[in-house]
Amino acid sequence: MLPLTDGALPRLLTEVCDMNSPHISVVVCTHNRAEMLRAALASLYDLATDGCFTYEIVVIDNASADHTPQAIAEAAAESKAPLRGVREPEKGIVPARNRGIHEARGRWIAFFDDDQLADPRWLAELYRGAREKECRVVGGAVHLALPPGCTQQLDPTVRMLLGESILADQPLRYGGRTTPGCGNLMLERSVFDEVGVFERSINGRGEDTDLFMRIERARIAAWHFPQAIVQHVTPAERLVPAYLLNLAARMGEGIAQRQAEQLGLARFALLWSGKALRLALAQWPQAAATWLANDREAWLGRRCQLAINSQFLRTGREWLLSHCHRRTAMPSISSSVLSGIHAK
Repeated sequence: MLPLTDGALPRLLTEVCDMNSPHISVVVCTHNRAEMLRAALASLYDLATDGCFTYEIVVIDNASADHTPQAIAEAAAESKAPLRGVREPEKGIVPARNRGIHEARGRWIAFFDDDQLADPRWLAELYRGAREKECRVVGGAVHLALPPGCTQQLDPTVRMLLGESILADQPLRYGGRTTPGCGNLMLERSVFDEVGVFERSINGRGEDTDLFMRIERARIAAWHFPQAIVQHVTPAERLVPAYLLNLAARMGEGIAQRQAEQLGLARFALLWSGKALRLALAQWPQAAATWLANDREAWLGRRCQLAINSQFLRTGREWLLSHCHRRTAMPSISSSVLSGIHAK
């Protein structure tokens, strides 16, 4: 099939597909989360289509060692939409998603996580948005499904780490710092023909951002539709500081690796120095003020910010030292700055 142009979409989207070739393949990657997977798949069984499209569900079992195969088989028997499982032996979200692209039969590929619940109109809103904007990349909102009885007033940084993405109340074009995540993303297959699939070298760290950067460079329009909603299931164990600080550190590491490769030595060194000054002169004093105010949720949010930026500086310093001939010229960050966030 030849790559599509945006102008060809209205005609394409109103075509009647062959019954063996659905319009959309919903790809769900999973690893050892059989019980969460059951609920996630159940939310996809009978999505609204408004009579405009057909869809299938493709579950990629990423080397699970629990009863995931049984959960998939039971879901296949229950689902109104065609549902099938595929085993991917190579562990990692990148090989799993790429296997999903390979196995998908639809012109459109929608990615959905195994710890989410789809709104009944999720897929219909993505498809409607793609038709209205005549674009080939669409995403939606991710809300948090907190544990029953949870009364925590979560800080915005914590909500971001947990996967919340509520960008606007009207359609918004992605671009710059506004990027989609793969928990709520649908792409026309031709996009992968143009920009490539998920990058293996970024396995587990920003592979969705890396893909979107290539989409932006190819000048492919991408839009956010707030009515295309998924709920990100957030168990109580994900609300504890240790879990959140680990997420924050992984994010900081991934950002540093990605920006170092993008910017090169000189520009990244300037960025690194600016972040080091900001951490020491602004973020630490702000965090101390929050702690003194005895605001637990805001303090946790500040700690997560410190973890992101401290790990960015650690990872960035290692990269700079490995690429710089004059290692002694590199500034250093005091060990108290880099490790103090875990003291509280």
